Amino acid sequence: MRKSIYILAATATILASCAQTEKINDDLRTNEPAAIGFTSYAEKATRGDATDSSNLEFYHSTFAVYSSKKNADNTVQYAFGGIPTAAGIQDGVTCTYQETPDAVLGDWKYDFPRFWDKQANYNFIAYAPALAGNPIRYSYNAANAEVGADGNDFCFSNGSFVLTGTNLQVNAGTAEINKGFTGLNGKDMDIMTSNDLIGNDKSVTINGATRNAGDYVNLSFKHILSKLIVTVNKAQSLYGYDVTIKGIQITGLKDKATSYSEKIYTIGDPNATPAVDPASGWTVSPTNDDDDYTIEYNGAAQLLNNGTMENEVWTAGAPFYFIESLIIPQTMTSTNDIKLAIQYNITKGSYVDDRADEIDLKTIAQFSRLLDRHKYTLNIIIGPEAIKFDATATGWADGGSFEVDAL
Repeated sequence: MRKSIYILAATATILASCAQTEKINDDLRTNEPAAIGFTSYAEKATRGDATDSSNLEFYHSTFAVYSSKKNADNTVQYAFGGIPTAAGIQDGVTCTYQETPDAVLGDWKYDFPRFWDKQANYNFIAYAPALAGNPIRYSYNAANAEVGADGNDFCFSNGSFVLTGTNLQVNAGTAEINKGFTGLNGKDMDIMTSNDLIGNDKSVTINGATRNAGDYVNLSFKHILSKLIVTVNKAQSLYGYDVTIKGIQITGLKDKATSYSEKIYTIGDPNATPAVDPASGWTVSPTNDDDDYTIEYNGAAQLLNNGTMENEVWTAGAPFYFIESLIIPQTMTSTNDIKLAIQYNITKGSYVDDRADEIDLKTIAQFSRLLDRHKYTLNIIIGPEAIKFDATATGWADGGSFEVDAL
């Protein structure tokens, strides 16, 4: 009975405009209203596979979504997240991944399903993961602002953001792991946001009338921190030798950010006229949260990538991954003392050579600035030059020539 009353009341109000009668009648003929469902991905639109690194569920099982709904009379409502009378930072609505899809909402379930309004235009944006420890929230520039409006921003809700140095490569492997920066159980958090807040794609825009039945809202997420990778490989000079990595440590990086503003991020364009410098959305704290902040590999792993030698042509083996860690985007300065130390040994038969090397990372030009959304790979090639010998000999010194009479 209640459902019938709502429909009759809506019809009585809307039919005051005869020009819209036919369209409204078509809209009201739908027996079951369509719930708003989501699919989320990193690079391509695929659904329901948490083993595929192009899907958000590979990285996180939650995201927080915001959506504004602009009605035919140009009034704004909020389908997900936001308070119509308040500007500023708002909480989104949490969506949780379901290994068994929800019968109504599909892969991503949220409380109290919202339903499509064919008379409205929608805008959507989100961040992940939807955890209390994630400082990122969406901020509206004004009361009744639509999602995607100029001046809206992803920013910190309060406090600061700290990394502890989680290394996914606990045991050296032959590939990136990617998954594991969950923000849970003391692990660093891989923060991701959808859309860019720059250009013309500040949100996902969907018209309630023209959307296809059964369509999901496709949200494409990006990583907003930097990622650092360290690999180790042998040079040809060590073909046939055993090399064991005993430890790697990176010190001197900043571990703390005091704020974030996504709308000021730009990748930069050195070829533009005038050139556009890159700009990070992160503000780095001048002091670390942990004075001993270190990204490290602890353990002992033998490099099994010996390479191949055929017809006197050597081909390097695949590098081994020893560090895969998140980094606060930051710029190196002349005062930074950023070092990479590595301990290893080289053996063959009875020959044993223990070594400890150190690299000043400021001397690597490509490492001078770590930008949002980028990963940086330091490829260490262990290939000491063999000790070579050359030998000369001096002749006998002339001690004199003597004649001796025969006896």
